[in-house]
Amino acid sequence: MVVVLLGKGPTAQSGRKVGSLSALGQRFERSLVGEAVISGLVMVVILIGVVWNLPDSDIKKSLTPNLRPIAAATGLQQRWQMYAPEPVSGLETLNVRVRMADGSDRNWTWHRGDLVVGPFSWYHWQKLKEQAVREPASRAGIARWVVRELTTPGERPVSVEMLLRSEFLPAPGKDVPMPVKVETLYTEKLGSWP
Repeated sequence: MVVVLLGKGPTAQSGRKVGSLSALGQRFERSLVGEAVISGLVMVVILIGVVWNLPDSDIKKSLTPNLRPIAAATGLQQRWQMYAPEPVSGLETLNVRVRMADGSDRNWTWHRGDLVVGPFSWYHWQKLKEQAVREPASRAGIARWVVRELTTPGERPVSVEMLLRSEFLPAPGKDVPMPVKVETLYTEKLGSWP
């Protein structure tokens, strides 16, 4: 709680002047010792952040024990790797193939859209793909939805197949062909499609 006494300037509840504390802090910040102390603290914070996020190496193993007490006391021992523990190492594409009674195939994959709206709708389709890959129970519903999207009343689809195409990315600076893996996630025979 701050109390203001008229005619005397701002004072804290303890009766000391707030302005004098501020002036003392400003003098400390401007002094050579103050600049050195503040610069040292900033350097320690940055060093801890860098060391904690280094990949496992001899440098990290040698610096961590010395910095751990400061990091633990200040809460700086966070590892930002938790937000991206394994960077994307490949491109995954979900493709649903519908075979029609006449022998033709119709393929569905999510479209990236145009340059204006595409980036906003991309996330929706990315989450649908992740759901199909991680939750086997969702695959039948997604496959049947695609059949309804690709066919019109009166057409006769006979089967649906959901494929996941995984193309591994080469390491930065390497231009070598990488393997492509195609995995069947779901198949269904559509006997009497409504």
